Amino acid sequence: MRSSSMELSPIKTALDPEVVVCLPDRLHPVSRMFLEQWLVGDLSTAEFLRWFHMPNSAYLEVAQCLLKAVSAG
Repeated sequence: MRSSSMELSPIKTALDPEVVVCLPDRLHPVSRMFLEQWLVGDLSTAEFLRWFHMPNSAYLEVAQCLLKAVSAG
């Protein structure tokens, strides 16, 4: 069963609102994997910033937004 577009993905429901606003509607699965690893501390910030945007260069700005949001929290 496909979820409704009105429902938030599991990753968005588990994150602070400041972080959620940084995320695109559809996050590439590889970028999602790097984000999850970074958020739990299994990936350094430098590694996150290097690899998160690899599937989509538009994620460079997303990574910067996430870094600011997490640092502020």
